[in-house]
Amino acid sequence: MADTPATEQEARASDELVRAALSEVYDPEIGIDIVSLGLIYGTHLDDDGLLTIDMTLTTPYCPLGPVINSQAHAVCAPLPGVQDVKVNLVWSPPWDPRTMASDEAKLQLGIY
Repeated sequence: MADTPATEQEARASDELVRAALSEVYDPEIGIDIVSLGLIYGTHLDDDGLLTIDMTLTTPYCPLGPVINSQAHAVCAPLPGVQDVKVNLVWSPPWDPRTMASDEAKLQLGIY
């Protein structure tokens, strides 16, 4: 039986797949993944394979921002349909763990 080509949907990373990959990136100072922290504001994979990730950091002065950025790039680059990854750091709205973090992250951070 010949291999059947993947459908366009199968050949491209979904938002859920991108977020699953990004959930493997942890803020080294906090020890919680960037998706659970609510640092990912949006993702978009265009027709040319450019994956754009809009994300923020816990603070504009985060000394490990470049590490988080490079890890986000590294976990997303091998996803299906991704030819390149661009990470945009976004500062508006400012990150607020009380409204943006998952319930599990809030529990770990001691926010009730």
